[in-house]
Amino acid sequence: MMTIQQYLDKIDLLQKEESKVALFEKDNLESIVLIMSLNSTENYFTIDSLFQKSVSKSITINREIVMQFSNHSGLLFSNETETGNVCFAESNELRSEYRLSFKLVDLLDYVYAFAHSSIYKETQKIILPPDADSFWNLVKIGKRIRKTEK
Repeated sequence: MMTIQQYLDKIDLLQKEESKVALFEKDNLESIVLIMSLNSTENYFTIDSLFQKSVSKSITINREIVMQFSNHSGLLFSNETETGNVCFAESNELRSEYRLSFKLVDLLDYVYAFAHSSIYKETQKIILPPDADSFWNLVKIGKRIRKTEK
């Protein structure tokens, strides 16, 4: 299993590499991101602004960006670090429109999917999701990409 730090490092490296996303994922990803970009009014952040590098060379997440992300998507950020399902709300069977919160790994999956898009390659910007459904669609794609690239 990949740790959060390893995932952060992988996203950081993605800026320097060319991605190899499956064609079916790429088409779905591009259409979601294109719709978001057409409806965006400068609601974005950069990968560099999301990551805060400390003197000890460790990478942490910028809490302000997480809060903007939370406010914009209408989802609550959960600091829970427990693994496994402690209740039905965390179940993969729960439809995305009923999920009310997201975890750090969900945010990283979103960023990872977005960073594989052509719009990101052109602008180096991650657009804030206009709604929870767009967020969860990209989370699902990012998770699949992450799992196939191991």
